[in-house]
Amino acid sequence: MYMKVDEKEVVSSTGKGGQPAICFNHGSKIPVSHFETSVAGNPVNVAIGCKYLGMKTAVYTELGDDENGNRVISELESLGVDTTFCHKNQGAPTNVHTVIVCGGDRTIFSYHDKRNYQILNWGKPKWIYYTSLAQGFEKFQKQLVEYIKKNKEIGVAFNPGTLQMKAGIEALKNFIEITDVLFLNTEEAKRLVGDAALTKLHKDLHELGAKVTVITDGVNGASVSEGNEVIKVSAYSDERPVVDKTGAGDAFSSGFLSAIFYGKNLREALTWGVVNAGNAIKEIGAIKRLCTKEEIEKIVERIS
Repeated sequence: MYMKVDEKEVVSSTGKGGQPAICFNHGSKIPVSHFETSVAGNPVNVAIGCKYLGMKTAVYTELGDDENGNRVISELESLGVDTTFCHKNQGAPTNVHTVIVCGGDRTIFSYHDKRNYQILNWGKPKWIYYTSLAQGFEKFQKQLVEYIKKNKEIGVAFNPGTLQMKAGIEALKNFIEITDVLFLNTEEAKRLVGDAALTKLHKDLHELGAKVTVITDGVNGASVSEGNEVIKVSAYSDERPVVDKTGAGDAFSSGFLSAIFYGKNLREALTWGVVNAGNAIKEIGAIKRLCTKEEIEKIVERIS
């Protein structure tokens, strides 16, 4: 659920670590200038983004057996994403997240109902993109590690979600060890391996086992490393103002992975990532302005 609040309705201040904060008077009623709902979530956003870019995608998720769960399946199917592995849990709600959009950025109130994740017969995918799960993910993650070790031909991408990051590095080590492409933003990278310069962040993440490390840094662009050289590209933007940063990381991931799928080098993959992310943040929601393959190729050709 996206709720856009006019800046005049909030009081700006500074929160922990110098981060910008917005304040509402508790107990008051805050006018919302724009409201909409959309299917979203890390795996859904990436699956849709990769589909737009010409890949065949499927989502494994545990949904509630409710109207929202039906909507997730219906909308994914309408976009051409395979929903064979979207499993509805009787008597449980589908996760709903509330997104407050203000001043070009967003704050997300996320809700994750406890789920019983399980290894399914996914066939032989070329890639598995592992991301945000609910509390208690460790049991499934251990099973997933064993599945991947038995299917070494599958490429593995990992972007830990909120609760996985809160669990800390010890809970994630076993998966990072078998990860081909690790996606983190700068703050997440520092939480996992400590505050350090960019080159050392990549180095320390590699020492955990990830083959390729990708670190995004908002308006400062993104970087990638295979263990030695760190390649950096600037963020992409056009004349349109930034409206909502929801899903920017997911748009980046789908752009980067699609480029790798098409045989692009790491610098080109970074460029696909920042272009897709830069496009996605120009409207409210995570999937409205994701690029098609034709669109991203034209933009990349123009800016290269």
